Amino acid sequence: MSDNLHNIDAVYWNRLKNGDSQALGFLYDKYVDKLFATAMHTTENRELAKDSVQEVFIDIWNYRHTISDIQYSQSYLTKVLRSILFKKLKKENPAHHYQLQESFVSPEQSIESILISRDNDNEKKNSLKLALTKLSNRQKQVLQLHFDEGLSYEQIAEKLSINYQSVNNLAFRSILRLRNLMFGVLFFVNVL
Repeated sequence: MSDNLHNIDAVYWNRLKNGDSQALGFLYDKYVDKLFATAMHTTENRELAKDSVQEVFIDIWNYRHTISDIQYSQSYLTKVLRSILFKKLKKENPAHHYQLQESFVSPEQSIESILISRDNDNEKKNSLKLALTKLSNRQKQVLQLHFDEGLSYEQIAEKLSINYQSVNNLAFRSILRLRNLMFGVLFFVNVL
């Protein structure tokens, strides 16, 4: 059965490469819901998710002549979506792209598992907020400049008028402290 589905997709990919817009419509109808679910797992911004999915199919149409043979349609489309989302989210928040690799959903995940995962993510975010309150103002400042504003340690050193090694040490100790606090908070929450 899956060989037949693969062969059907291959026919439509070939038609698409030859400029058949109905082939694009077929692929869109078949995969749009799965791609949207994947995008929503990555970002809670529905408009960004919808725009990114639309952009997948626009890019496929615009670059149809350069597409090689596609073996697995859903995996290919998911990779294109992932690339688009990475670019958009990195532009929106330069530090956010570090978290994307871990949070990206596989195409086979169900909506239920996505919701459960999102609840776990919210629990971790709340634990992180609590742990951040335990850091000194200088530690918070360095982490905020690095992760929220995307500054390098060199840029932070210049901005705060301290040497690079001090920033590096401060960041290292801050992250280590956060890990210890997070482990303690998560362990305590899970024991309850």
